[in-house]
Amino acid sequence: MVLGKLKFAMFATFVLLFGTLLALTGIVVWLIAPGLYAASVYSLLIVLLGFAIGITLLQYLLAPYIIRAFTNMRELDEKEYAWLHSMVDDLVKKAGLKKKPRLYLVNDGTPNAFAFGYGKNHAYVALHTGLIELLNKDEIKSVLAHEIGHVKHNDIVLITIASMVPIFVYYLIIAIGSIVARSRDDDNGLTGIFIFIGAYIAQFFTYLIVLYLSRVREYYADAFGAAATSPKDMRTALAKIAYGFPAMSSAKAKKYEKTRAFYIADPLAAVDERKKRDSQLGKDLEKSVKKRETEGAHLDSSREIEEAMLWEREAAGAKVLNVFSTHPLTYKRLDALYEFEKENKLNPKDV
Repeated sequence: MVLGKLKFAMFATFVLLFGTLLALTGIVVWLIAPGLYAASVYSLLIVLLGFAIGITLLQYLLAPYIIRAFTNMRELDEKEYAWLHSMVDDLVKKAGLKKKPRLYLVNDGTPNAFAFGYGKNHAYVALHTGLIELLNKDEIKSVLAHEIGHVKHNDIVLITIASMVPIFVYYLIIAIGSIVARSRDDDNGLTGIFIFIGAYIAQFFTYLIVLYLSRVREYYADAFGAAATSPKDMRTALAKIAYGFPAMSSAKAKKYEKTRAFYIADPLAAVDERKKRDSQLGKDLEKSVKKRETEGAHLDSSREIEEAMLWEREAAGAKVLNVFSTHPLTYKRLDALYEFEKENKLNPKDV
């Protein structure tokens, strides 16, 4: 049921986005074509569409090069980092992908991961050193599954195509508005202001739709991550990353639990110390493989997650900010994962 609603939401969002584009184009043609040469209007639409496609295509082609050039990342050798590659191999098989994404490590203490590239057959998955340090192996696999879910669902291509719509809408209104103003010999400066405001509003509306689509695709990637690994590991991984649970073994965390308020800096957070270790961790990740079996952030998966979710639910302005975000609020993603867990076991190839 949850998966069905998710797929319907994605379909409806695409219909709304491109339906809005077609409706605006139709209105423009209907309003101005009688007063101008129809051929000129259609030629302009083609030129504007080509311009929007050109900008989007350029971004699409250059993005992987820019990411690799300006991010402190290196490719992980398959022989040297066999445990991570073994996880990816298993997930690629579950996803039904024909080609394995290339795996990169970003020397950054922020716990994060991302997928980029040119689609299913030419994709890259990058993990931050901070993520490797924060999570245990099962949780790392869930994060990898989430990113491979993006690759499986072709999200890189779909979001790129969707992001073309706001660009086209903006320049469509600017160009057509300028033509109308000139055809009426309107030298009033207010006309230009109204054209700009109208273009901005239309672009803003379509951009909000693209953001909503991005959030829905995140749920979809979470669903694959849960199906390919487990909803529990996906939940705890998200909670640790989003809510900042500290990286520390359970035994060590219990030692500090009752006295943490008396320290000048929270001993469980150890943010500065984590940053100092990033470089060494990035240089020799394999040394941490045994620790990843049992360590990771100390987390009571039910109580602590629920407390963090409650805080986020009640945070002032969180829902408003969510409208302008590419990712859903974490508590919403965790709620969705709870729902996935209630359903029968999902086949990763069906997600």
